[in-house]
Amino acid sequence: MIVSRKSRGSMLNHLYARLRRLGITSSLCVALFVIAGCSSGPVAGIPTPTLLATATPTGMATATGLPTAAPTDTPPPGLDQRIDAYIASLTPAQQIGQTLMLAVYANGYNANLNQALTQWDLGSAIVFPNYNGGALQPTTLAGMQQLVHDLNAHATTPLLLAIDEEGGLVDRLSFYYGSTPSPQQLAATGDPQQAYNQAQTDAQRMKQVGFNVDFAPLADVYQGGGIDKSRTFGTTPDQVTIYAGAFLDGLQQNGVAGTLKHWPGLGASSGNPDFTLPTVTHTKAQLNAIDFASFRALLPHQPDLIMVTHVIVPAYDPNEPASLSSILVQQVLRGQLGYQGVVVTDAMDAQGLIQYMRQQGYSDPAQGIAEACVRAFVAGDDLIEAPIEQDRLAAVVAAMTQAVQSGRISQTRLHEALHRIIRLKVQLGLLTLS
Repeated sequence: MIVSRKSRGSMLNHLYARLRRLGITSSLCVALFVIAGCSSGPVAGIPTPTLLATATPTGMATATGLPTAAPTDTPPPGLDQRIDAYIASLTPAQQIGQTLMLAVYANGYNANLNQALTQWDLGSAIVFPNYNGGALQPTTLAGMQQLVHDLNAHATTPLLLAIDEEGGLVDRLSFYYGSTPSPQQLAATGDPQQAYNQAQTDAQRMKQVGFNVDFAPLADVYQGGGIDKSRTFGTTPDQVTIYAGAFLDGLQQNGVAGTLKHWPGLGASSGNPDFTLPTVTHTKAQLNAIDFASFRALLPHQPDLIMVTHVIVPAYDPNEPASLSSILVQQVLRGQLGYQGVVVTDAMDAQGLIQYMRQQGYSDPAQGIAEACVRAFVAGDDLIEAPIEQDRLAAVVAAMTQAVQSGRISQTRLHEALHRIIRLKVQLGLLTLS
C-alpha cells in the first residue's frame, strides 16, 4: 500500500503524541522513528534533534534500506497552524458548540439530542445512566453502546464523550460491568499499581462503549469536608498524588483522557456544590500547602483536563465561586501552577451555582445558569458542562451566542479555548488534521 507524505505525517504525529504521553523524550521518539525507517525527514509537530551529519545523496538507500525523501520547498504546517486552520473552517455556531458539553440522560437517541447536535452543533457530551438517582437508561450495555454510537453519528464534529467513572459511589459503568473499588479502597491496598490497573480496566471498558473522557480521578485532599471520604485517595497531598497519579496514568496511557477534580479542592469545603454553595476558609498558605498541592504535584502527569467547581475561596476571591473566578482559573491555576490544558466546569445546573445566581438577581434558574455559563467562559473555563433540561440548554446556547456576537466573549478568548479543545481531540485520535 502506498502511503502519501500527508498520511504518513498524520500517522507519525499521532504516534509521537502517544509516545510522549508515555514519558518518552522527543529525541528518543525521533531516534526510534529513524531506527524503524519510518521517518526520513521532518514531520509537522515533531521536533528534529541535532544528529551527526551524513552525506547520503537524495534517493540513495539508507542503512534501513529505504530511500531518503527529497527536500520540499515549503515544510508542512505545524500542528498549531493546522488547528488554527480547522478552527477557521468551523461555522460560528460550530465554534460556540465546541465549548459546550451536552448532558445526556436518555433511553436512546431522541429529538432533543438531535436538536443539540445538529442545530446547535454541540461538540462534546457527558452521559448519565441514572441522572439524580433516576431509572437506569439505557438498561443494557448494548443499549448504551447504541446511544453513544448514535450521538457520534449525528454530531457535526467529532465528540469528546465523557462519563463519571470514579469507582465506588460514583461508578456509572457498574450497571453494565459490575461495581469497582472506590478511590479510598484502592489507596487502602498500599499498592499504586492497583489504582493503575483499575484505571486501565476502566479505560478498556469505556472504549468498548465509545467514551474517550473520564471525569476522574479526584485530586481533592480529604479534610473532613463536604465531599464523601470514599471518593478521595487520601488525607495528605502526598498520598493523593501517588494514587490519583497512578489512576490518571492508567487512563491516559490507555487512550482515555483523564480529569483532575475538583479544583480548587473540596476536601475542606463546607458542603457539596451539588446541593449548596460551599466555602473553603483556608488561608492562602494552607491552600497552597494542602488543597492546591496535589493538583500542582500531578501536573507532570499531563492531565488532559482539570475540572473547576462551584466553591467560594475567600482567601483568593471572596465574591465569585471558583468556576466563575478569573483569579482562581487564570491567575492561580494557569498563572501560578502553570496548567495549560483544557479547563472544564463542573455541572452548571448544580444547586450551589443556581443558589449563587439567585443571589445575583436571577430568579429564573434557566437565565441564571445561562449567565453563569457566559461568566465561566469569560473567567477562563474552556468547556462548559451544560444543563440537562432542554429549555435551560436553549438559554445557554442563546446566551453564549449573544456574548460572542456582542464581543463580551472576545475572539481571542474563544480561539484560546477552541485551540485547547481541538488539540485534545487530535491527541485522542478523534480528529486528523492535514
